[in-house]
Amino acid sequence: MATSFVKDAAERAARTFLQGYLGSWLATGADFDGLVSTDNLKVGVVAVALSVAMSMGLKKVGKNKESASVL
Repeated sequence: MATSFVKDAAERAARTFLQGYLGSWLATGADFDGLVSTDNLKVGVVAVALSVAMSMGLKKVGKNKESASVL
């Protein structure tokens, strides 16, 4: 795999993890005790798995064939 693909996929996965984790926390009430819940972690991990799967599906698509994006 090309370095740019791995970099793009890792950046997207990290951002998606944070979005899933914090989104789950906000959806469950956004209290301080819920911030460190394992349920939030599970949602974040599932979001990362979906993001990586989608990045793998986008390989060789778009103008930049070595990127993990359509653009």
